Amino acid sequence: MYSRKILIAAAALTVAAAGGAASAAPWNHAHQGWNPRHEAQMDHRPPVAREHVFETLRSHHYRNIGDPYFVRSHYVVRSRDRFGRQAFVEVDPWSGVFIGEFRL
Repeated sequence: MYSRKILIAAAALTVAAAGGAASAAPWNHAHQGWNPRHEAQMDHRPPVAREHVFETLRSHHYRNIGDPYFVRSHYVVRSRDRFGRQAFVEVDPWSGVFIGEFRL
């Protein structure tokens, strides 16, 4: 009984050691793996329509003054907040979600 346990443990150790050696191959980063620039280039989704951006502004109590335009991968819209102050609102161009505002 004792020798059977030793044989099973030795076999399990051999299998575990062989599996670890097989996965110790070097990773080729130049041709495999995740590349954020490549993923951004492969993103072919169309941006949301202007009407959807304006609906997002109205739901957050903003009135648009100008048209939305792209600045560094997001929409920026010149608008007025609920108190009448001029503000620039950032909107995600792929989902139409309100990101934030900044006043000048």
